Amino acid sequence: NPIYHSTYTGKPPDEPAILGVALNEVFVPILQKQFPEIVDFYLPPEGCSYRMAVVSIRKSYPGHAKRLMFGIWSFLRQFMYTKFIVVVDDDIDTRNWQEVIWAITTRMDPVRDTTLVDNTPIDYLDFASPVSGLGGKMGLDATNKWPGETSREWGR
Repeated sequence: NPIYHSTYTGKPPDEPAILGVALNEVFVPILQKQFPEIVDFYLPPEGCSYRMAVVSIRKSYPGHAKRLMFGIWSFLRQFMYTKFIVVVDDDIDTRNWQEVIWAITTRMDPVRDTTLVDNTPIDYLDFASPVSGLGGKMGLDATNKWPGETSREWGR
Protein backbone atom coordinates (compact mmCIF):
# COMPACT_ATOMS: atom_id res chain seq x y z
CA ASN A 1 0.00 0.00 0.00
CA PRO A 2 1.62 3.27 -1.07
CA ILE A 3 1.74 6.23 1.30
CA TYR A 4 1.53 9.74 -0.16
CA HIS A 5 3.70 12.26 1.69
CA SER A 6 2.81 15.91 1.34
CA THR A 7 2.46 19.17 3.21
CA TYR A 8 -0.46 21.52 3.40
CA THR A 9 0.52 24.90 1.97
CA GLY A 10 -1.56 27.91 1.15
CA LYS A 11 -2.90 30.86 3.08
CA PRO A 12 -1.90 30.69 6.77
CA PRO A 13 -2.48 29.00 9.06
CA ASP A 14 -0.76 26.22 7.15
CA GLU A 15 2.19 23.91 7.71
CA PRO A 16 4.98 26.36 6.69
CA ALA A 17 3.48 29.09 8.89
CA ILE A 18 3.45 26.81 11.92
CA LEU A 19 6.98 25.67 11.10
CA GLY A 20 8.02 29.34 11.09
CA VAL A 21 6.66 29.75 14.62
CA ALA A 22 8.85 26.85 15.76
CA LEU A 23 11.87 28.22 13.88
CA ASN A 24 11.63 31.50 15.81
CA GLU A 25 12.94 29.70 18.88
CA VAL A 26 15.81 28.16 16.90
CA PHE A 27 16.92 31.28 15.03
CA VAL A 28 16.94 33.86 17.85
CA PRO A 29 20.01 32.48 19.71
CA ILE A 30 21.87 31.80 16.44
CA LEU A 31 21.27 35.35 15.20
CA GLN A 32 22.18 36.85 18.59
CA LYS A 33 25.58 35.16 18.47
CA GLN A 34 26.36 36.88 15.16
CA PHE A 35 24.46 40.11 15.89
CA PRO A 36 24.47 40.72 19.68
CA GLU A 37 22.38 43.87 19.21
CA ILE A 38 19.35 41.72 18.33
CA VAL A 39 16.79 41.62 21.14
CA ASP A 40 14.17 39.51 19.35
CA PHE A 41 13.53 38.06 15.91
CA TYR A 42 10.11 36.97 14.72
CA LEU A 43 8.85 35.18 11.62
CA PRO A 44 5.12 35.99 11.75
CA PRO A 45 2.80 33.19 10.59
CA GLU A 46 1.09 35.69 8.26
CA GLY A 47 4.44 35.99 6.45
CA CYS A 48 4.33 32.36 5.26
CA SER A 49 7.17 31.05 7.41
CA TYR A 50 10.34 32.84 6.27
CA ARG A 51 9.15 35.47 3.78
CA MET A 52 8.83 38.21 6.39
CA ALA A 53 10.85 38.92 9.53
CA VAL A 54 10.48 41.49 12.28
CA VAL A 55 13.61 42.15 14.33
CA SER A 56 14.14 44.39 17.35
CA ILE A 57 17.58 45.80 18.09
CA ARG A 58 19.51 47.92 20.55
CA LYS A 59 20.41 50.54 17.97
CA SER A 60 23.77 52.19 18.56
CA TYR A 61 24.64 54.22 15.44
CA PRO A 62 23.12 55.78 12.30
CA GLY A 63 22.49 53.20 9.58
CA HIS A 64 22.48 50.34 12.08
CA ALA A 65 19.07 49.04 10.93
CA LYS A 66 20.15 48.90 7.29
CA ARG A 67 23.39 47.12 8.18
CA LEU A 68 21.36 44.53 10.07
CA MET A 69 18.97 44.00 7.14
CA PHE A 70 21.84 43.12 4.81
CA GLY A 71 23.46 41.06 7.54
CA ILE A 72 20.35 38.94 8.02
CA TRP A 73 19.81 38.52 4.27
CA SER A 74 23.34 37.15 3.94
CA PHE A 75 23.88 35.31 7.24
CA LEU A 76 22.00 32.02 6.91
CA ARG A 77 21.08 30.53 3.55
CA GLN A 78 17.40 30.40 4.53
CA PHE A 79 17.27 34.18 5.03
CA MET A 80 18.21 34.97 1.45
CA TYR A 81 14.60 33.97 0.75
CA THR A 82 13.20 36.50 3.24
CA LYS A 83 11.52 39.22 1.16
CA PHE A 84 10.59 41.69 3.91
CA ILE A 85 12.52 42.70 7.02
CA VAL A 86 11.11 45.22 9.49
CA VAL A 87 13.63 46.55 12.03
CA VAL A 88 12.30 48.15 15.22
CA ASP A 89 13.85 49.43 18.44
CA ASP A 90 14.02 47.28 21.54
CA ASP A 91 11.01 49.05 23.08
CA ILE A 92 8.75 47.40 20.45
CA ASP A 93 7.43 43.85 20.88
CA THR A 94 8.14 42.14 17.54
CA ARG A 95 5.33 39.65 18.18
CA ASN A 96 2.67 42.35 18.68
CA TRP A 97 1.34 43.71 15.35
CA GLN A 98 -0.17 46.78 17.04
CA GLU A 99 3.27 47.83 18.28
CA VAL A 100 5.01 47.00 14.99
CA ILE A 101 2.47 48.95 12.92
CA TRP A 102 2.74 51.85 15.38
CA ALA A 103 6.54 51.90 14.92
CA ILE A 104 6.19 51.79 11.12
CA THR A 105 3.68 54.66 11.05
CA THR A 106 5.41 56.89 13.62
CA ARG A 107 9.14 56.24 13.14
CA MET A 108 9.42 55.82 9.38
CA ASP A 109 9.59 58.15 6.44
CA PRO A 110 8.63 56.00 3.43
CA VAL A 111 11.37 57.37 1.18
CA ARG A 112 14.22 57.68 3.67
CA ASP A 113 13.58 54.46 5.59
CA THR A 114 12.67 51.94 2.89
CA THR A 115 15.46 49.87 1.35
CA LEU A 116 14.66 48.13 -1.94
CA VAL A 117 16.96 45.54 -3.50
CA ASP A 118 16.24 43.93 -6.87
CA ASN A 119 17.43 40.84 -8.72
CA THR A 120 18.36 38.89 -5.62
CA PRO A 121 17.93 35.16 -4.94
CA ILE A 122 14.38 34.36 -3.94
CA ASP A 123 12.46 31.15 -3.33
CA TYR A 124 11.63 29.33 -6.58
CA LEU A 125 8.19 28.68 -5.10
CA ASP A 126 7.53 32.43 -4.74
CA PHE A 127 5.22 33.03 -7.66
CA ALA A 128 5.10 36.80 -7.01
CA SER A 129 8.69 37.19 -8.22
CA PRO A 130 9.17 38.44 -11.80
CA VAL A 131 11.30 35.44 -12.80
CA SER A 132 11.89 32.07 -11.22
CA GLY A 133 14.54 32.30 -8.51
CA LEU A 134 15.13 36.07 -8.68
CA GLY A 135 13.13 38.84 -7.09
CA GLY A 136 13.15 41.86 -4.85
CA LYS A 137 13.53 42.51 -1.16
CA MET A 138 12.26 45.33 1.03
CA GLY A 139 13.69 46.49 4.33
CA LEU A 140 11.78 48.87 6.59
CA ASP A 141 13.73 50.87 9.17
CA ALA A 142 11.09 51.57 11.83
CA THR A 143 13.62 52.64 14.46
CA ASN A 144 14.06 56.02 16.12
CA LYS A 145 16.43 58.11 14.04
CA TRP A 146 19.87 59.19 15.15
CA PRO A 147 21.73 62.36 14.16
CA GLY A 148 22.89 61.78 10.61
CA GLU A 149 19.62 60.02 9.76
CA THR A 150 17.52 63.13 10.37
CA SER A 151 18.18 66.81 11.00
CA ARG A 152 15.10 67.20 13.21
CA GLU A 153 15.66 68.17 16.81
CA TRP A 154 12.68 66.13 18.04
CA GLY A 155 10.90 62.97 17.00
CA ARG A 156 13.92 60.75 16.99
